[in-house]
Amino acid sequence: MILFVVLASCTHLINGNQNISYNNLANLVSQLDLINKEKPEIKVLNSLVNEIINKYLISCHINIIFDDLFDTDLYYKDVLQIILTSFNSISYKIFHIYEYSSKNTIALESRCVNYLIFCQDPEITATKFGHMVDSRVFIVTIGSKWQIQEFFKSQASQNIMNLLIASAGPALQEKNKNEVADIKLYTHEMYIDGLGSSDQTILSTWKLNKFTRPEVDLYPVKLANGFRGHRFILSAIEKPPLVFRSIDKVLTQEQSILWDGIEIRLLQLIAGILNFTLEIHDATLSKSRDEADDRIIGDLVTSKAELGISGLYITNARYSMVDFSPVIMQDCGTFMSLGSFALSKYRAIFGPFHWSIWVMVVITYMAAIFPIAFTNNRNVKTLCKSPKQLESMCCYMFGTYTNLFTFKGVKSWTNTKMGSTRLFIGTYWIFTIIITTAYTSSIIAFITLPAQPVIVDSSYQLIDQRYRVMTLDKGGWQYYLNVTNDTMSKRLMSNIKLMNNLEDAIDYIVKTRFILDYAFLGSKISLTYLYQNNYIQKYKNKKIFLHVASECYVPFNIGIAYKKNFLFRNIFSNFILRAQQSGLITKIIKDIEWEITQKSGVRNPNLIIAPEDRQLALDDVQGMFVLLGGGILLAAFTLIIEFVKRKREKKKIPRIKIKNHMKKKKQRSKSLTVTENVIAEPIRSLTAF
Repeated sequence: MILFVVLASCTHLINGNQNISYNNLANLVSQLDLINKEKPEIKVLNSLVNEIINKYLISCHINIIFDDLFDTDLYYKDVLQIILTSFNSISYKIFHIYEYSSKNTIALESRCVNYLIFCQDPEITATKFGHMVDSRVFIVTIGSKWQIQEFFKSQASQNIMNLLIASAGPALQEKNKNEVADIKLYTHEMYIDGLGSSDQTILSTWKLNKFTRPEVDLYPVKLANGFRGHRFILSAIEKPPLVFRSIDKVLTQEQSILWDGIEIRLLQLIAGILNFTLEIHDATLSKSRDEADDRIIGDLVTSKAELGISGLYITNARYSMVDFSPVIMQDCGTFMSLGSFALSKYRAIFGPFHWSIWVMVVITYMAAIFPIAFTNNRNVKTLCKSPKQLESMCCYMFGTYTNLFTFKGVKSWTNTKMGSTRLFIGTYWIFTIIITTAYTSSIIAFITLPAQPVIVDSSYQLIDQRYRVMTLDKGGWQYYLNVTNDTMSKRLMSNIKLMNNLEDAIDYIVKTRFILDYAFLGSKISLTYLYQNNYIQKYKNKKIFLHVASECYVPFNIGIAYKKNFLFRNIFSNFILRAQQSGLITKIIKDIEWEITQKSGVRNPNLIIAPEDRQLALDDVQGMFVLLGGGILLAAFTLIIEFVKRKREKKKIPRIKIKNHMKKKKQRSKSLTVTENVIAEPIRSLTAF
């Protein structure tokens, strides 16, 4: 009666697909002593299952799946129930084989899931599990060894990488013997030939509650010898330099088309190590898929190919359809514009000086009219009364500077006796000589030295020079920059021009270069290849070239796409990671770039850098103005001294005149006095002898 209640409870819980708590059940079973007395073969199987779980499966959540035999047969129902009572500290969930759907449970479960399956025939797993890539699968079956062997040779076993089968049939079915039969553990050796066949191999035997070969790993590394020349179908579209076609001329003068590129060479490197071959197909054309990337993704979704390459961007939307390898390269959107070596030489007139110097020089020379007029006429009233005198003084000023030592006119500074005038004019002359020399030397350097190319290297330059943006009407680049809140990006994409193909876009940029300036938005890898391949040479103009900006917009990661749940995804990805760490991918990229540049003959794009606008600024010529200011101050100080001296001289002149006048007057009065005295002297009388 108790056993019936226990079985009824278990049946209800199992059929309900619930997380089962078997504490009460374990107590009832222990009371019945089913394990120790009545069913020793179940005890042996239970110990094996627990050993496998604790050693290999406990790190992940476990899905326990059973078929009709373990649901309807009372004996095998006891087997399942007793085994479940021993699971105390593991996370598991129970499913019936026909109620289980991997598609529905993958979204609800964690990515780390292992499977424990109780079945009569392992072939039943073929339609339920599909591709098991990361999960470990442990099948407990009572099928015959022939059924197990046929299952290992079937396609279903080839879709499960980490597979372990316990042949429990002899142990559970031979009930008459006193000793429990051994339980053999099998796995499969995959790809024993180029057709992808598999064969079973025995790993160990569970005997007397222990393994006969305890040192053997029950989940060994598969494909140690590679794929034995197996063929994988690769869907690709030409996208240089990642994927492109090259022509190979053989000895018979026949031409055969070969695939080459960064991704092709990487896969060929992996193929050489893992011993498989690649069959490269062009992506299938479809009316519903116009984009190149969508065509490749469509081939993977429909299982027309196992691998897909063409610079595919890794996005969240694509993860729902395909799987991706680790990142191979990084790409981004950038702008390609037209550069030119043909600089306009009219810039030599104003180019040497910054605008601030021109302003200061003009102000300085215009202001110099007033001190010159003052030193010339001793006042500025003439300029105020007659503004036409400004023209005369301007000509006089520049005439003085240009004919400094040859001008011998009446009003020449060489004829003046004023030291302040000489000092002022001399300072201005030195200032003019320095400015003129700097300006003349800069013009000579600007015209004669090799010209730096004019290029646009940032979004700020594009907006400042009023460039318009164009891109292709497919590929998604017309939408990528619209999702950002960046002000510069919005201004660039506000008036975008869409083109059908890249060739037409470059033609349009070249032909309209004298009217409007255009920049093309696209993949930086593709645009760099276009430059390295010297695409511009067809225009036969050595003065123009294509320049790819250094700024990056909308970064993307590039990877190899696998079809969903590709069984050998981890194997391929591990080799890609090793190629990255060892620098092989970098070497492949450099080799492709070197071959392209050698064939095209174009210069290294890194050598063409943006020219630095090295105009003379105020910081460069401020010493000239300091010299001029010092001369003016010294001339002003000298002028003050001369002015004071002249004032004193003017005061001395009247005193000298008065003194001289008084002296003359005194001398005159003295002479008059002497004359009067002489006249007034009495005449002495004559005496006779």
